[in-house]
Amino acid sequence: MKKWLILLLALSVISSVILGITIQAGTLVPLINQSFLIGLFLLIAGSIAVVTRSGFFTIFLRGFKQLKGMFFRKPRMMDSDIVQANDPAFEEKKESFVRIGTSLFLTSGTGLIVFSIVLTCFYYL
Repeated sequence: MKKWLILLLALSVISSVILGITIQAGTLVPLINQSFLIGLFLLIAGSIAVVTRSGFFTIFLRGFKQLKGMFFRKPRMMDSDIVQANDPAFEEKKESFVRIGTSLFLTSGTGLIVFSIVLTCFYYL
């Protein structure tokens, strides 16, 4: 993870320096704004995934499940073993997918924010 983060940050700094030197200042503003907003969106999505994975909303979800059980009857089909079987391999793959997705969101969001900050420095120079 750290290797990818350092590589992405170095790549974003190098690419923003090259773009800052070659592109005129007037055309940098839309690129700066778009990269900042996309990076901000990715950081927010990654942060939401981190908070959700931490178990912060477990109490709320458990309460809503209890309320659902009070108001809606459970079908008999849901009581069978086939429906309730939890596959450990699937749970492991799902957790791995969520972990990789979270790190990808956070890393790419950070890279885009750094990219826009370095381009902003070139805009004002």
